[in-house]
Amino acid sequence: MTAAPGERRRARGPRFGLLPRIGLALAAVGLLPLAFAVAWLSSINREAMEDQVLRSHTVAARATAARLEAFLGEHAALAAAVAASATEVDPASLAAGERLTASLRGYADRGVLVVALVTTRGEEVMRAQLRSDEARAAAAATAGHPPDGRPAILEGPAGALLVLDAPVTGGVVARIVADAGDLDELLRPAELGEEAELVLVSPARRRLAGSRVPLDEWPPELVEAALSGQVRGAKRRAPAPGGGTFLGAFAPVGESGWAVLSRQPTAVAEAAALRMRRGAAWVAAAAVALIGLLAALSWGTLVRPLRRLHAAQRGLAGLFSRSPEGGDEIRQLEWSFAALEQSLRDRDRTAQVFLGRYQVLGVLGTGGMGTVFRGWDPKLERPVALKTVRLGDEFGEAERARLAERLLREAVTVARFHHPHIVAVHDAAEAPGGAFVAMELVEGQSLERLLWEQGRLAPAHAIPLGVAVARALAAAHAHDIVHRDINPANVLLGKDGAIKVVDFGIAKSIAEAIRPDGEQVLGTPGYIAPELSRGGPVGPSADLFALGVLLFACLAGDLPAFGREGEPPHQVPSLSPLPADAEELLLDLLASDLARRPRSAQEVADRLDALARREGWSWQLPTQRRSAPPPAASVLAPTRWLPTGRS
Repeated sequence: MTAAPGERRRARGPRFGLLPRIGLALAAVGLLPLAFAVAWLSSINREAMEDQVLRSHTVAARATAARLEAFLGEHAALAAAVAASATEVDPASLAAGERLTASLRGYADRGVLVVALVTTRGEEVMRAQLRSDEARAAAAATAGHPPDGRPAILEGPAGALLVLDAPVTGGVVARIVADAGDLDELLRPAELGEEAELVLVSPARRRLAGSRVPLDEWPPELVEAALSGQVRGAKRRAPAPGGGTFLGAFAPVGESGWAVLSRQPTAVAEAAALRMRRGAAWVAAAAVALIGLLAALSWGTLVRPLRRLHAAQRGLAGLFSRSPEGGDEIRQLEWSFAALEQSLRDRDRTAQVFLGRYQVLGVLGTGGMGTVFRGWDPKLERPVALKTVRLGDEFGEAERARLAERLLREAVTVARFHHPHIVAVHDAAEAPGGAFVAMELVEGQSLERLLWEQGRLAPAHAIPLGVAVARALAAAHAHDIVHRDINPANVLLGKDGAIKVVDFGIAKSIAEAIRPDGEQVLGTPGYIAPELSRGGPVGPSADLFALGVLLFACLAGDLPAFGREGEPPHQVPSLSPLPADAEELLLDLLASDLARRPRSAQEVADRLDALARREGWSWQLPTQRRSAPPPAASVLAPTRWLPTGRS
């Protein structure tokens, strides 16, 4: 025999395992960028954090001043509109009063309480006000206030009032008095935090809105700078008369002469810097722990399986003592694979693999419970399909023998009757690691594959398909055989136009051999009848429910969505209009109420066949495929164990 690759070319250098390499890769990818971020966060000192806080306060002061300026501009425009209207009439005339009333009606939804014409000495010429206690109080509070061309905030019995004047003619001005309670909301920016304060001040050092802290407790240099006429600015660690230092900023409010001041204790910035440094340390520790966890997961999910695979390949190749002198797990796996490949080439190339008496020719498909092979029966000289059923290591020889015996009994039961829409079962026996079933070979594809290619089927294809599956179920139910797992993967479509259901009897054997306690139900998610999920008995009605789901999936391209109480959908989406009686039958099949479902599979087959004959539909395998790749369809769900509703 030719020498193993390891004998000809050994790995050089010291062995450096895959796990250390994974750890180094994780550290390089995860820790290096994080180390730079942690170093940057740790370098943030008090001055840097104060700069950030000052920038935030400067932006907040400017934004608040802009909002206040817009608020004043809107009301100034209202006063100017009143003045323009009053210019056209005598200020003391009835027409002037009517215009004031009309203006008040239009402005009431903007918070305007009073509209008046006053002289430059503050004497009222004409006034219109809302019929409310708040409006009467506002008129009384602003009576006699002389106009000075700038907005004013006055304290009324019911809260702050905004007074704005606009010149008319002949020593008369138009005045509006509005509720100024919204100003406090404008001076509460949430982005600065709870310890930040904003206040609106007038040139006379009077608080107009915002923070309730008296103005004489604010840092004097911040107040002086705000009222000195500067455009905008900020102050770092400004001392306050009441003690402590503050970070603050200010901004003017247009041409009003008002200014917005903001402040926040310096200690807040210091505490934030400390929290960031602590947070950086915690992030670094968490990153190290995460890398350790990922390394552990890599060991369990990658390194150990690779080592087991390497050992298995060495055993298959008969290399129990030889091993490369260096390299990691992947290099060793490559070596053992090359050795196995060489060993297979050295063996008789004409050797064949057999399951029992059946020759294995190739793989047709692999599923959750086993693999389906293309095989040949040399005794009867015919092609067969060999479906293997895998069992785990927890099953001993007795359990394997019991399963094989049960499969054989079911094969005998199914083989007693022949039906054009049921895949015939020829044989069942034990196999290494499980058991296998020899069945009729159907040249074609599964309905699962067809739905993957097509997305969904037209009623002209789906209804005749349903006739065939229903007839298969009727024949099996007549022999007291329940399929238990009707789904697209178990419906085979032959190239010759045949429609055959596979796996009759096998699901029952697996269920009783693997789960004798009956605490779980074998099936495909979405196709299991609701009574089975609640722990009810398995019967023909469960197969009818699965048939309804299968037909719905064929027509709609997806599984049906059931309501909270298990009620089926109200309609069945399809590529072309579905006859009303067909839709009614499908929805009856999906009903959770057993009394609503059809009585038998034969009844379903008869009704579907009558419908297909009436519409002129017959089965033909669709050949047109979609140009775009299909999405991950929920109709292609694997068969698996699901818990029942038992407690």
